[in-house]
Parts: sequence; C-alpha cells; structure tokens
Amino acid sequence: MSELRMRKFWLMAFAIVMSFAICAPLVRAADDKEKGATPLEDEMIAANKALKTLKTQITDASKNQLSLQLIQEMQQHFLAAKRMEPARAKKETDKAKFLADYHKAMINLMSEMLKLESAVVDNKNDEAAAILKNLGKIKSDGHEKFQEE
Repeated sequence: MSELRMRKFWLMAFAIVMSFAICAPLVRAADDKEKGATPLEDEMIAANKALKTLKTQITDASKNQLSLQLIQEMQQHFLAAKRMEPARAKKETDKAKFLADYHKAMINLMSEMLKLESAVVDNKNDEAAAILKNLGKIKSDGHEKFQEE
C-alpha cells in the first residue's frame, strides 16, 4: 500500500511541476505586452496606455483634472521618446535624414499635446476630442514611418 501512495505522490508532484512549466511562458508572454523590445517602445506603450484612458473621458469636463494628469503623463513619455533613436534607424541608408524626420515628427506630436492640454485647461472638451483624433492619425503615421517592419 505504501508503494501505491508513493506512486500517487510522485505522479502528483510531476503534474504540479509540469503545470508550472507549461504556464511560465504564458505568463511571460502576458508581461511582454506591457514591455517593448526597446526603451523607446516602452515609452510609447506607456503613453498609449494613458491615451486609451484619456479617449474614454476627454469629452467629460468633470474629469478634466484627471485628463490633465494623463496628458502630462503622456507628455513625459513622449519627451523621453523624443531623445531616443528608433531601432529602424540602424537599417536606414540616410540615417541623418531619418533621425531628422523622426525629430520633426516628435516636435509635431509635442505641439499637438500642448494644444490638447490647452483645450482641456480651457474646458473646451469638444476641441480636445478633435485634437485627440488628430493625435491618432499622427500616431499611425509615425508608426508607419518609424517603426520596424
């Protein structure tokens, strides 16, 4: 009888160890969605997280204080990203032009962020919503031009 118990014990132990081995890559994959391949991607992912929240509340003037906090958080991430170099720059034949274009795109992005902040401060939430839509276009254009394929 004790041999049967030992077999059950080892079978259970094996099952537990295997379940951890199977689940570990899944947990890592979930963590990777929050972390990019580069510091620049990390900054953009963090800014995008704030952007998603901001989109849900931008038209609600009662949440303007919270919106301003999200805008400032995004600005900090974009400012950090502005100082970084996209990974795609290494593959570009005219790296200097590519980086100058990236810098100009980030300046344009920061300019729009300041307009957005100003609209929220002035309680012009409809205007802020329009600026936020424009930020979506700037985002998609920037990703198309500067992200690695």
